[in-house]
Amino acid sequence: MNRDTSRRFAYIETCLYWGVGITARQLGETFEIARPNAQASIAAYRELHPNNLRYNGSLKRHEASDTFEAHYISDKPEFYLNYLRGNHLTSRFWKDEDWSELPIHDVDTLFRPHLQTDIIRTVVSAIQTQQALHLYYHAKAQTHYLTVAPNQLVYASRRYHVRAYNYDANKYIDLVLSRILEASFSLEDWVSSDEDKEWNTYVDLHFKPNPKLPEQLRNTLLLDFRLDNDIYTITVRKAVQAYVLREMERLDWRYQIPLWLRS
Repeated sequence: MNRDTSRRFAYIETCLYWGVGITARQLGETFEIARPNAQASIAAYRELHPNNLRYNGSLKRHEASDTFEAHYISDKPEFYLNYLRGNHLTSRFWKDEDWSELPIHDVDTLFRPHLQTDIIRTVVSAIQTQQALHLYYHAKAQTHYLTVAPNQLVYASRRYHVRAYNYDANKYIDLVLSRILEASFSLEDWVSSDEDKEWNTYVDLHFKPNPKLPEQLRNTLLLDFRLDNDIYTITVRKAVQAYVLREMERLDWRYQIPLWLRS
């Protein structure tokens, strides 16, 4: 199956399962194809998955059947909502097909730190071409020069970071991208993350609602995550566990105590 067909089938399933149905006109307008081609795509999908849809003659659209099974998309609600959010972010970068008429308002984007274009381009290029960098970096303790081999991009605590090998300290560190003041390529041999034990090691972090919270709030937290044994377990790379701990153990604005405690 070629990519165009696969994307059309994924769109058909998105409209069937997460929407109210699909029409040839809708499919054609989304992918900018002629109506006969859109009708042919729906017919091809029906031929492969005849039990997934039925035709509603009164509304003139194809709808999901009671026996619908997803083959090209996820039926998990968190993935669909993540898709809506991702599509909103993508639309700020380039024009792509909008697969949903549901707008999503991403408040998180209001808190992004400033990123300097030339610096980010240099960092991204260094990761892609496996080159080391000379940086002038503003850390909390001091502003200093350092040489690093960047490996991964990380988004945590509403900021973008880069995980990199620090030649001067002989260890892997996290750097906040908005705090890099200068960046240029270095002639040092690039060092991969193969020896980054913390990046390549996963740990389980266990949390429970703070017993000092009111019972109703503790029950709300348990309900949010559907916790049967009152324990919330997060599996994460050891290198980024500090960001998880910071999020989970932050003080609640109303009660001034953490919502969660490590179990």
